Amino acid sequence: MSIHKVSDGVFEIRWREGGRNKSQTVHGSYELAKKIERKKLSLRDENRHLDIKRDVNFRMSALIDRYWTQYASKKRSASREKSIVEGIRSNLGRLFVREVDGDAVNAWYEKLTTVHGLSEGTALRHFNVMHHMMEKASSIWSKETGIDRNPADQVEVKRPDDQRDRYLSEDELRSLKGALDAKQYRKGTRAINKTFYRLRLIVLIALTTGMRMAEIFGLKWQDVMYKEGLLAVRSKLKGGKMRYVPMPEELASELRRYPAVIGEDQIFPPKPGATSGRQRLEKSFERVLKRAGIKDFRFHDLRHTFASWYMMNGGDLYELAKILGHSNIKMTERYAKLARKHLAKTGSTAREIWKLMEQENSEKANVG
Repeated sequence: MSIHKVSDGVFEIRWREGGRNKSQTVHGSYELAKKIERKKLSLRDENRHLDIKRDVNFRMSALIDRYWTQYASKKRSASREKSIVEGIRSNLGRLFVREVDGDAVNAWYEKLTTVHGLSEGTALRHFNVMHHMMEKASSIWSKETGIDRNPADQVEVKRPDDQRDRYLSEDELRSLKGALDAKQYRKGTRAINKTFYRLRLIVLIALTTGMRMAEIFGLKWQDVMYKEGLLAVRSKLKGGKMRYVPMPEELASELRRYPAVIGEDQIFPPKPGATSGRQRLEKSFERVLKRAGIKDFRFHDLRHTFASWYMMNGGDLYELAKILGHSNIKMTERYAKLARKHLAKTGSTAREIWKLMEQENSEKANVG
């Protein structure tokens, strides 16, 4: 599918369906054309989905067994996923895979919170397992299962972190930077506090690139592309594509100064003696927030801060989607309203954020 501009306010949508090329002219905005394109794509896929073979009788219980053996059992979170797949089995195990459509997945998903009392975050983890399993069922196992698209794609899930609109104001940006700078040294000395020195760089990366916490912890030194001014993100997108995010010069300077751990290729390897593969920094981050006087703020909100300031500085919505790694533009459209409320400014978002954070420090120096 593709959209071509014919003239101002006129776009032509082109797609292929049933072995034939089709097109439709749309009078209006590009956003309207995109909405119509998505609807056409959905209808085309729905018709394709109805062509499955009804004599394929592969049950969900068999799919769950195969998924557990080939994927879930090999994950670090296997113990947790075991209870999730068994929960799916108890609800849907007796159905044929071809009978589990979008409505069935949605009904199962809603019961997680309404009947079983799970939090939205926990329900999302259950849904992610279901989505991954049905993705395999509709791709590499499609001949056995009788489906050729993922029914979980039709479900609108609630992502707790992505529902918040909290982002840092100019004053809060300066306060956070000041608190980070102050905490990087041990009290009353100029000796580096390793915990907060590490936290400082992690926060600055999140704030000026929009990367997720897990993506930052996954960074390796080889991912820092100084010449290109980019960071390579190893958490791959659908289709196996690697994503790259812009790296401002100020962040590059911070990375050059940060000491590498001998024998480690990760920039932020787990601390010595850590038994869990998952890294956390909630307590140290909360201490910095308290010092900065910032309330009702989570680490993930640093990502929202980058995205919000990107749009308030005249950023492009579709470029932002690429930077954030959103697979669906709907996830990014929440930031569009910010662009309409602010005048576009020149310069990159990351540099604007750095400028705001450094402004207070330079003003203090002038007073001194």
